[in-house]
Amino acid sequence: MTEVTIEVPIRAQGPSHRAGRWLAGMLSLLLAWGGVRAAYAAGAVRHGGAVMVNAPLSSLVGGKKTVMLRPGQDAANVYWRVASHHEARDATLEIHYLVSPNTPKGSQLAVAVNGKIMGAIVVHAHLPRGRFTLRLGRRAWGHGRYDIRITEMPGAAPVATPTQSGNMWAQIDYSASQLRYRSYFIPWRHLNFGALRAVLAGSSHHSMMKLDMALYGAVTPTLMTASQEAVAGLALRSRAHLQVRVAEGAKSSPLVRGARSAVSVVLGPAARLPAFALPATPIAGPTVLLVRNPMRPADALLVFTGEDGAQVLRAARAFALTRMVLPLGHEWIITGSRAISRTHRGSRGVAYPGERISLRKLVGRNAHLGVPRAVIPIRFWMPGGLFASRQSNMRLWLTMAAKPRTLSGHRPVITVTANHHWISEWTLTPGVARYQTTIPFSALVAGRNRVSFHISGGKAALFPGSVLRLPNTQRYAVLPDLALWRRTGFPLAVDGLGQHLSVWYAARRPADWSAGLTLFARLVQASRSPLPGAVATFTMPVRGNALAVGTLTSLGRHWLAASPIRLGSRGMVREAAGARGHGHAWAGASRLGAGRYLLESRTPYRHGVMVTLLANHVAWLPAAASRLVMPENWRILRGDLAWEKASGRYASTRIGHRFVYGRRKTGWFWVFVFSMRPWLWVAAASGVILFAAVLVWMHALRKRAQWRAEEAR
Repeated sequence: MTEVTIEVPIRAQGPSHRAGRWLAGMLSLLLAWGGVRAAYAAGAVRHGGAVMVNAPLSSLVGGKKTVMLRPGQDAANVYWRVASHHEARDATLEIHYLVSPNTPKGSQLAVAVNGKIMGAIVVHAHLPRGRFTLRLGRRAWGHGRYDIRITEMPGAAPVATPTQSGNMWAQIDYSASQLRYRSYFIPWRHLNFGALRAVLAGSSHHSMMKLDMALYGAVTPTLMTASQEAVAGLALRSRAHLQVRVAEGAKSSPLVRGARSAVSVVLGPAARLPAFALPATPIAGPTVLLVRNPMRPADALLVFTGEDGAQVLRAARAFALTRMVLPLGHEWIITGSRAISRTHRGSRGVAYPGERISLRKLVGRNAHLGVPRAVIPIRFWMPGGLFASRQSNMRLWLTMAAKPRTLSGHRPVITVTANHHWISEWTLTPGVARYQTTIPFSALVAGRNRVSFHISGGKAALFPGSVLRLPNTQRYAVLPDLALWRRTGFPLAVDGLGQHLSVWYAARRPADWSAGLTLFARLVQASRSPLPGAVATFTMPVRGNALAVGTLTSLGRHWLAASPIRLGSRGMVREAAGARGHGHAWAGASRLGAGRYLLESRTPYRHGVMVTLLANHVAWLPAAASRLVMPENWRILRGDLAWEKASGRYASTRIGHRFVYGRRKTGWFWVFVFSMRPWLWVAAASGVILFAAVLVWMHALRKRAQWRAEEAR
């Protein structure tokens, strides 16, 4: 059964009998056309598995609600993108419009796609408000960007009426107008590693990507570490946030028909893998394969294998560390051993302390470099937990070509800003020259930074060979701070390598693995590093930092011994400062009915910090992690505790005491403490002055006693 809706424009006077007959005829035609379309759509869904897309035009123009059109002056431009390996069919455009009262008879609204007119409709001043639906041809629209342009063309004005086309207008309602089409996925003809980024781009939906993972063989800590590296390699290649679903062997989701996930992952020794995941030749070393999913031929299957678990780990680690250049084929045999070094700790756009990095490596192929501009922005990412003295600076060695605006001899002036703070200003020499400048380290922040060069009186080009260098820093921070953790991964990702980091899966269950890998993928994206030094474990860590996943039963109460909270059957309990024995009930405990928590605190052993994802029931863990990494929940993390509310949204706060993270047996510890609490300088100075005054007073008393003794003689 097909439902057809027709909106009849409202006019001041009732329609004539001729208009009524015309509307009746149009209604019958539309009903017939709707039936044809419904039958064709049903056939398309049955045979092609299409997805119906209804996109408001406001979503294609950056959220703009309306646009005004004037003849010969303005036009409505809508940019429609069809994703890679997709095509759009049965595309129709529904336009809601309003025209001005002085619109001449015969005026039209015309719609063109990439300059070709697809159709037009006559609008009348007596029927100012209306809508129309236009079919964008009978063709299939392949991958690419299409410019949809809507213009108003005025009709011929009567001879006795003066033309006032400048006062004519038409308004298009973007929020009510829609673009509808059926999206078909086009399977890959030849799968190879060069197409992996496009496969990942097509698998994301609303910045989230579901990733099915199958583990074959005994699930050991080595195999779980390999799973982490495989997930890290995919997370750094995709802009979407991963939601990982793990299963074992024949129960694995890649072998089960269901909703497509575009790419699935299989890990395990070659002797335990099914035949469809193996090449024709025997596996003789660490190998990565990209093949078709047998149950979903339109999807890809990424296989990590080898002769044993250690070779599987080598294959996954090589995939995570080699992100820029991959083999041309679908099979990658890893030769040699790749030791973890500092060159593997970050991705493009990351600057680490003490390293000289060229802008070519920092920003890659960027149109801002080598092109004369009035404003040259440089964006880079900096790790968290870095501390340096106030005299420390970031140094820049710049090669620039300046061109004055006029030939009057005035030299261009460049103004340097860092994160919207004014830094310095100087004049440029016309032509190519080299410059050195500094930016105070205190003007930089953990995470994203932006340095801008504003040129007045001309333009300048910044060459990619320019270099910047961060100063040598110390590692100190005030914790707990989930906001710093979500932005940079600190303190779990300390040096970009994941050294001294353990990922503890408290139980050997797919639910724990799914939640842990989902959270680890988000940690990798936050730290901009695959964290190759992170080690998976099934036993409670005893040193270093830890990312833990489990229930209160599987983790054990000893794991929360140093945290400010206790979780029990009656809710949450907060430990009071200095109290021993039983804690005091927290006022918010009655509102935490969801039973899913994220906690950052000290570890039960010394010199460690842990971030723990807790759930009252093991079945809640995967969903809790998947909702936590969603942008709307991730961005609100702060303090030391976050919990999921009944609505699925997270809330966060700080309930424990803060502490200083870093080495205490150095002078830098006291420099950091005094920099965080400037009033300590006043207290220390006052104490020194008071101590000096006491010494002077005691010295004066001693001298006075000596004088009296001498006078007594």
